[in-house]
Amino acid sequence: MSHDSQGKTSQGPLANCVRHAIERYFKDLHGQCPGTALYEQVMAQVEAPLIETVMRHVNYNQCQAAKILGINRNTLRKKLLAYGLNGRSDNLSPSSSENLP
Repeated sequence: MSHDSQGKTSQGPLANCVRHAIERYFKDLHGQCPGTALYEQVMAQVEAPLIETVMRHVNYNQCQAAKILGINRNTLRKKLLAYGLNGRSDNLSPSSSENLP
């Protein structure tokens, strides 16, 4: 995450992707109410592939992944279990990532 000279977070490519996806989500609703808990829905859909991708990047090293993510290793372990990403190849294969909560 980068910061400008005033310490504010700049809007990078990830922010633009999220913005585009949320705008498309609202457009697809055709004016209907999106319901509640949009924040939790977005976080659940973003967090699992984020963790999965970082784990692959560090060859499944939990210490390195936790450091990159900026979270405690025990927190990472809990999230790996919660999303069913606790295995090296079985649960982190491309086909299983489609079935994440």
